[in-house]
Amino acid sequence: MTTASGEKEQYDEMAVEYNSYEDLPVARLEAELISTALGDCTGLTILDLGGGSGSYARMAVRQGAHRVDVVDISEAMMQIGQTIEATSPTSSSSSSPSLSPSSSSSSTPPPNPTRINYILADATTPLTSQSPPGLLPPGSYDIAMANWLFDHARSPADLHSMWSNIATFLKPHGAGKFIGIRAIAPGIFSSHNLTDGKYGCLRSEVQEIEGGIKCRATLLTKEPFSVGCTLMRDVYERRDEVGKGCGMGGFGVVEEEGTEVVSGDREFWREHLECPEFAVVTAVRVGG
Repeated sequence: MTTASGEKEQYDEMAVEYNSYEDLPVARLEAELISTALGDCTGLTILDLGGGSGSYARMAVRQGAHRVDVVDISEAMMQIGQTIEATSPTSSSSSSPSLSPSSSSSSTPPPNPTRINYILADATTPLTSQSPPGLLPPGSYDIAMANWLFDHARSPADLHSMWSNIATFLKPHGAGKFIGIRAIAPGIFSSHNLTDGKYGCLRSEVQEIEGGIKCRATLLTKEPFSVGCTLMRDVYERRDEVGKGCGMGGFGVVEEEGTEVVSGDREFWREHLECPEFAVVTAVRVGG
């Protein structure tokens, strides 16, 4: 079974190739769905668990977020994000080599205040025990994102830790919102996901493990590359009992009907609409 160290190594190794994922059909649809789920982020603080190179963190900033903290296990992925932001016309990110918010010796604020902070930490273990520098206190975030994070829970215990981190850092009593992409059944077992990779992802080597399955996902970019995945049944069957047990509720799915991506070529997306292999799921922290 893949270890946390193994997860880091595989993402470090394919960091550059992963950045081309955004060109795939599945990525274009999920990006529109995430944008819809985020909505108006004006003034909000957001925690992006497993946020990698920060593509959705940058989206949140474009939609008004005041601050996005990207937590990831791969330093290489986050360095790509820092490079993208450092070379953009209006930089929105900390470029600190320590991957935490940088401090300034000057009392004069920089021309482009830091809005994206990169924090090196493992979302499969309690963040409170790791004490990574830069995180806001528990109960502080308006939104927590976990895009494809659950598809790397190596065991039910990992999944519990992921959900616990989400619930712990979200604002309580319905004020904190969760947004996350995950693979779902039955679509992950469909021909367009296991045979032809029509939408840009081809799964193979599917095997049962404790609480779910493991597989390889090949992303069909110009130069295809593969990543190992472990999917818990509680997630891909959309039971979400673990999340509910951690204090989350109000689960919903962002509808794909009517999106610009689908409306632009409905016939192309017909198989996915009939048997989707992923969904953007939302929830709120209902506990105190």
